[in-house]
Amino acid sequence: MGKRILPAYPLWVIDPMFSIWAKTDDLNGGDTIFWTGAGKRIYGFVRWENRTYGFLGRHDGVVPLEQTALEVHAFSTDYTFRCDQFSLRVRFISPRIPGERDILSCPVCYTEYEVTEGELPADFSISIVLDEGLCYGDERASVMGGVIPLAGYEAGYFTRLRNLVCSDTSDRVAPDWGDVYLTAQESWYISESGLNLYLLTGQREYLRKDGERVFLLAVNTARSGYFMTAFDEKLSVFYFGEWLKAYYFRDGKTIIDALGFFASEHDNIVRLCDDFDRKLKEDCEQVGKDFYVIACAAMRQSVAAHILTRNSSGELLFLSKENDSNGCIGTVDVSYPSVPLYLLYDPELVNAMLRGIYAFSGMPVWNYEFAPHDLGTYPWCSGQVYGTVHRDDKYCCGGVFTSASPRTNQMLYFRPAESNIYDASRQMPLEECGNMLIMQAAAIRAGADCRIAKKNFPLLRMWVKYLERYGLDPGSQLCTDDFAGHLAGNLNLSIKALVGIEAFSVICSALGKRDLAQSYAKKARAFAEKFLQKAGDGVMPLAYGQEGTFSLKYNLLFDQLFGFHLIDQAVCEREKDEYLARRNRYGTPLDSRESYTKADWLCWVCALTDDAQKRQKLYASIIAYLAETPSRLPFGDWYYSDRGDIVHFINRSVVGGCFAPLLKLSGKCGKI
Repeated sequence: MGKRILPAYPLWVIDPMFSIWAKTDDLNGGDTIFWTGAGKRIYGFVRWENRTYGFLGRHDGVVPLEQTALEVHAFSTDYTFRCDQFSLRVRFISPRIPGERDILSCPVCYTEYEVTEGELPADFSISIVLDEGLCYGDERASVMGGVIPLAGYEAGYFTRLRNLVCSDTSDRVAPDWGDVYLTAQESWYISESGLNLYLLTGQREYLRKDGERVFLLAVNTARSGYFMTAFDEKLSVFYFGEWLKAYYFRDGKTIIDALGFFASEHDNIVRLCDDFDRKLKEDCEQVGKDFYVIACAAMRQSVAAHILTRNSSGELLFLSKENDSNGCIGTVDVSYPSVPLYLLYDPELVNAMLRGIYAFSGMPVWNYEFAPHDLGTYPWCSGQVYGTVHRDDKYCCGGVFTSASPRTNQMLYFRPAESNIYDASRQMPLEECGNMLIMQAAAIRAGADCRIAKKNFPLLRMWVKYLERYGLDPGSQLCTDDFAGHLAGNLNLSIKALVGIEAFSVICSALGKRDLAQSYAKKARAFAEKFLQKAGDGVMPLAYGQEGTFSLKYNLLFDQLFGFHLIDQAVCEREKDEYLARRNRYGTPLDSRESYTKADWLCWVCALTDDAQKRQKLYASIIAYLAETPSRLPFGDWYYSDRGDIVHFINRSVVGGCFAPLLKLSGKCGKI
């Protein structure tokens, strides 16, 4: 087969609780995995003239088809197979389309197929098989299931016998709840004996033997068609006292409605995916050669690391899970790097990221003048867990947050201010204040409703005042990328404060507060002048006074996008030249302390240059990383720039930041 494209290939991705990937370049070269890397076995078979061929997963006694092609698109991963008797095309489509909210939030995926050569024999069938392991985590649990006859097709389903809905907030967790569905002309809930009968003879029977593993078997007999895979998690999130389902399920819709919607709208949904993909490919060509690879690697992963829902007031919530980090929900400094994707295609989703943070910021337990970090641990929005105190007394009992697994969640949001459950020294004040202001301004500039900013204007004004007081010369406080330790005078934090002040001017202007907008534009200019004096001539260091150091100054992006240009293009180009000079095979390090880097920030700094050749040299390192990293897992955003292996952080929403060069070229956040 051709050369490798990605470290792992998305097959069916829905949300953080259901995400299936292939970790081998040949689809039938190994077992499929959950986003965490845990094995979740699925199979694909073709019965042809009394033989069984395999195109998906490995199974003993099955003849593997030869894979001849692999393509990755925005919403699909496409394969071609052959043998002497026939050829087969298969597309795994996850229609997580930003801007199409019903489709994005409907928890259904397609597997399309077409036999392109060969006369179908009388015994022809094509099948998808799901192993019971999709119903539980590391420890085997009892599973139940069945089949539902529907109009023109059947839906097999199985689920953990004891459904522990939203019971575990551990980070790298497969759900212990929810029902998995698989549809075809025929569907069967059978044990291993029934599956073996089909593999040996093609015969389908309701065959169950106690003690054997159970499977869903879905079978089609037409030359072309599709299967549907769905996940009904029953409840999606707890949101400050409310139990919420995914956005699609409003007004009482059920998983049967979801399957019916995707069946009746199949042709239209696939057309929308393909139209989006064609336009994306054209736009990526404007960024540079092969940038489309990065966009396709990021698209489905970023969207499916969220859940789209709405609260009882009908307000949208777009809540990320901080995958492979600590499992937090709605983390501000995870939302911030991801927003270029959503500003491009549905800026109201950025408002939907901010809404929960605004709500928690007004609760008594959060009695700080700066913005919080998160809303809880997925799927529980029950109050920030990051930076909780670690004391052992009768009010904390050893701490309010535990990393033990499995874990549940404490209700922190309704505690009084006197609870004193947060350690101020472990917060990220400048980081999160700047993030909230910049995201809000960017959403407004991109076309989102500004009423949310008007409603929360007192918070925004309090946060910008924090930036004014502490932003120019930050004390020793945590920055989102301080993996090598935090330090005083961090220039990236100063730049974020500068752009946050600019953002507040943008917000004021949008709300008709002209005098305040002009005042803060003037404050931003004064801040920039002082900042440039402190930073000195030449390449900007990691921190004030640390000559000979550097760091990726990604926070400069929105200074350009908002049209302020308080750090002029000559400075940005000088920075880019330094990044190119320090580049390793897989990218430029985050800063001069360590060799690791971040894919999202590399794309942000790509967007800072107007030189197409420099831009391409910077992002080409990411393409090499995707094709060569030994870590065969979903797109890891934090990795070693010299070795290519992942440090940590896989399947995160932050890769939406890879769309920064596309956002820059679109002009969407420029002056109105």
